[in-house]
Amino acid sequence: MDGDPARWLFDPHTTRALVLAHRSPGGRPVDDVVSDVVWGDVVRLLRWAAAGSSGPPELRTGTWWRLAAGCAALLRRMPGLSAEVAQPWTVLPPEPAAPGVSPAQRIDEVAARLATLLRAPEPVDLRALAPEVDALGEAAVQAIAASALTSLHRDR
Repeated sequence: MDGDPARWLFDPHTTRALVLAHRSPGGRPVDDVVSDVVWGDVVRLLRWAAAGSSGPPELRTGTWWRLAAGCAALLRRMPGLSAEVAQPWTVLPPEPAAPGVSPAQRIDEVAARLATLLRAPEPVDLRALAPEVDALGEAAVQAIAASALTSLHRDR
């Protein structure tokens, strides 16, 4: 599996293996279900991020809307999922974007970090994953706003 998301991210067998690899050895069934749900959602978010980066410009705003909505939906569920697996829940802020980084570049950066977490063999606590999901959603909202501003200036 190389670093190019197009080669592995859209391969169902590869992504299913990555999702299953995050299960804790000897974990309870509820732990496995929560892990599968969370990492399955992360795969979908990464696919939306990849589609926004590589898709036609006229479809990017809609793709970013879906990405932002998917991030928000997962974040809304995370406190309850954490409770199900008896993980402590705290809200940590996302890492701020570097100055001068465009929202589209930010999406790519955060998606790359999430892909690294997905491909890592060690378990990841939900409270450590949440700030990355939050940062991805934040970047998607900023990309939507930037796109709207660009359209406004173009239409004048």
